[in-house]
Amino acid sequence: MKLKTLLFRLLLSVISLVVFNEFVVYYIVLLKCQWPSKPAAVSGLEPVSVMLLADTHLLGPVRGHWFDKLRREWQMHRAFQSAITLFQPEAVFILGDVFDEGNWVNQKEFDAYVERFHKLFQTPWGVALHSIVGNHDIGFHYATRPNLVQRFGEKFNNTGVSLISMRGVHFVAINSIAMEGDGCYLCEKAEKELKTIETILKCGKGIGQCKEVPKLEEYSRPIVLQHFPMYRESDKECQEHDSPDLDLYRERWEVLSKESTDLIGDLLDPRLAFSGHSHHYCHMAKNRLKIEEYTLPSFSWRNKNNPSFMLARISLKEYTVSRCRMPEENTIVTIYLVGGILLLVVCALKLGGFIGQLRSLLCRGRKDYKKLTK
Repeated sequence: MKLKTLLFRLLLSVISLVVFNEFVVYYIVLLKCQWPSKPAAVSGLEPVSVMLLADTHLLGPVRGHWFDKLRREWQMHRAFQSAITLFQPEAVFILGDVFDEGNWVNQKEFDAYVERFHKLFQTPWGVALHSIVGNHDIGFHYATRPNLVQRFGEKFNNTGVSLISMRGVHFVAINSIAMEGDGCYLCEKAEKELKTIETILKCGKGIGQCKEVPKLEEYSRPIVLQHFPMYRESDKECQEHDSPDLDLYRERWEVLSKESTDLIGDLLDPRLAFSGHSHHYCHMAKNRLKIEEYTLPSFSWRNKNNPSFMLARISLKEYTVSRCRMPEENTIVTIYLVGGILLLVVCALKLGGFIGQLRSLLCRGRKDYKKLTK
């Protein structure tokens, strides 16, 4: 084998290793996941198919090393785009902490942040992308400022409480930072929006004075989407969880307060809740409101070695949910190490053969030279 052929094959092997780890492996892992069973249509309306993820934490200029940013954002980009290609959801919900430094950056940096986000999480035409606000986007309640809230709202059209309806299935997106309950401008606005949505939902059931109230296509109990989980003492209450620590949660920091949780329950009467914030997975069959709640882990390798997301099919009366695991960072690193070592070993063996052939040629040359000079 010629040296050029060996170098070409070595280069081809390196490229193949990179392509497998950076593209192919996402499809292989995600193909193990499937949509959950499809609920029956109700009143002629087919169930809605949605994808949910949380805590993408795009790195900013302060804490983000360039290689860390490149590696983790590429991982999220490929996982997201592979999932969109394979599952083709009707809508995608990101449950807060879209950015890691959204509350620190200036306006120019924030605009660059948003542009990068849309490149990484681009969706095809017809697939709606909804981003819910988190504490890393505008700051915790005590630290947020009106301009931080305003600029996030201008880019993502969601900083309070909003109702998103799809074929009679109603999602209520809630700003957890506005659920402090202290009467501040942000909290007061959010509570008013909650009560407005309460009125719309009641009118959907035919309750109350509804002359000037927007009409629903069909009534169904809503699904709550928010960054903070509903109140719970710790993940010990979860039927399933992957948190290594089971420390007690603080109200208004790691989870909503009891009062805010109860307020949401009283006004909305939800049937299901999705949240993020903890960076770990938790499934509660019955939370404080006696409904099922899923807390989604971080979508980024920076916060979670084994990230995952959720697929849900929701009809007016039923819902089904499945959890999709993504490639683990340790697995990718191991493949690179093993593949790199194998390539080095093969290369060394082949080069050893070349060196042996070269020595043989040199020896023959010396012998021939000695014969000629005798």
